[in-house]
Amino acid sequence: MRPIFISYRREDTEGQAGRLFESLREVFGEHTVFMDVATIEPGADFRRAIETNIDKCAVLLALIGRTWLTVTDREGKRRIDNPNDFVRLETSSALKRDVTVIPVLVQGATMPQEADLPADIKDLAYRNAFELTHARWDSDVELLIRTLRTRAVDAPGEPASAATPHAIPSPNANAGKGHARIWTIGGAVAAVALMGAVVLKISGSAHEAKANPAIVASEPVPATTATTATTPGNQAGKGDQMVSKKALQRAAHDRGACVKPFVWRQAQPRDKVCVTPDTQSRILAENRAASDNRMPNGGAYGPDTCKQGFVWRAAFDGDTVCVTPESRQMTADDNMLGARRIVPLPQ
Repeated sequence: MRPIFISYRREDTEGQAGRLFESLREVFGEHTVFMDVATIEPGADFRRAIETNIDKCAVLLALIGRTWLTVTDREGKRRIDNPNDFVRLETSSALKRDVTVIPVLVQGATMPQEADLPADIKDLAYRNAFELTHARWDSDVELLIRTLRTRAVDAPGEPASAATPHAIPSPNANAGKGHARIWTIGGAVAAVALMGAVVLKISGSAHEAKANPAIVASEPVPATTATTATTPGNQAGKGDQMVSKKALQRAAHDRGACVKPFVWRQAQPRDKVCVTPDTQSRILAENRAASDNRMPNGGAYGPDTCKQGFVWRAAFDGDTVCVTPESRQMTADDNMLGARRIVPLPQ
């Protein structure tokens, strides 16, 4: 499966991007969903780094909030007008490479018009948008996941169809191609089945224990990771391979996935302490205001000395973000409770 890239502005949709990233990664896997180019090494040409990352992707999700188009730099100029703006580079690189670009509208935002966009990303205005709403977040994300399944599995070089807002792909849309591939390997499957017939007769059918459906949902996966073989006689719907709920639940536990309604805190990259969405928003706001709560000229604890009335948050070792004592205590409580909020191991 080719990767999915989430493009967003920190000042505009940081919270929604993190929430969407978590939802998609639990379904598609930790190494299949990327959220901005955060691993560019010092001295590297970030333009080439962005192009390299985008070139590997099947889909770019362009998260657009109410201020996506109007965020300005220190000189008061729109960032989107800067040729070196990361969001512009990510979008233009995807459009140039015919990567499927799906505008994802959040916060009630509307699509930017062609006249408001720089020349290299004007085509974005003609891409069908997908809306994620706060009230219907889970159901909207589920519809987006169904759409992404048909995009991200495209083989390199195959043309991707245009994105459709809230479109639910037909489960038989690729039935013809799927059966063609199945018949190609039909001889090999038949031979293996013949050789293993005795073993299968002895062992019988295996059944997986059911997992808690409120925690993990069974999802179809590529045949390379399926637990049983697909044969030409299977019907289109029944031929899809499924990973057991128990296996998905175990994988989610290993990733530290949170049970609903908890989400990863994100006090720092890869911070997987599970907290409420409101706490995550508070933490992200504290990160943005970190410099405002420090002594401007430093103090007894160096440049990270907090202003009077503030203390280090201590969400992790070395966390010197200055917050109120109440926030520090809530953070300590979350550290203690976080392990109880992850998906449990199946029984």
